[in-house]
Amino acid sequence: MRVISIANTKGGVGKTTLASALAVRAARESKRVAMVDLDPQGSLADWWKRRGGTDNPRIFRGADTASDAIEALTLDGWDWVFIDTPPAFVATIEDAIQSADLALIPFKASALDLIASEDAVVMARETGVQHLCVINDAEPRWKTTRAARDYLLAAAVPVANTVISHRQAYLAAMTSGRTGPEIDKSKERHAEAEISALWNEIKAALRKSKRVRAA
Repeated sequence: MRVISIANTKGGVGKTTLASALAVRAARESKRVAMVDLDPQGSLADWWKRRGGTDNPRIFRGADTASDAIEALTLDGWDWVFIDTPPAFVATIEDAIQSADLALIPFKASALDLIASEDAVVMARETGVQHLCVINDAEPRWKTTRAARDYLLAAAVPVANTVISHRQAYLAAMTSGRTGPEIDKSKERHAEAEISALWNEIKAALRKSKRVRAA
């Protein structure tokens, strides 16, 4: 069982949108996927209900912490677990990062988001957890996008090559129980390409990881 925690102390960076899209992408590979909603607002659980309460991916609620959720899920034969964390709840976020095989840290290309993202990066570094930052809700061609990526790379922070763009498909996904790739029916299927590329980067990062998550 592999655990991905989507974490940032700042709200509004797209954690739930990415958690749902990546969970659906993983399930397409004939894997059993669970999602853990630790946010008191329950946005991921609400999205799952709108989707029809599917078995794969399936929501798991009832645990106060990621470590408790993982303990409950370990014996159920899940291949992937995606943990959606709340903003500002530092202890909850820290536990989710420490309990993960990889912490995915989404942020927007702004100075405020960069500063806020540093908290999650420090948590991951201090616990030795593999981590990957991803620029979300941006455009690869924006100067701010390039500047944000360069800033993190200069600080030796892992940053995904994939940029998740600002698209109406992602905005509409949460209210419809679908994902950006499922809504984006354009000829180019940009949302599908972005989520698949990010998913491949996550799996590649995990293959390089030498850390063994405690059971």
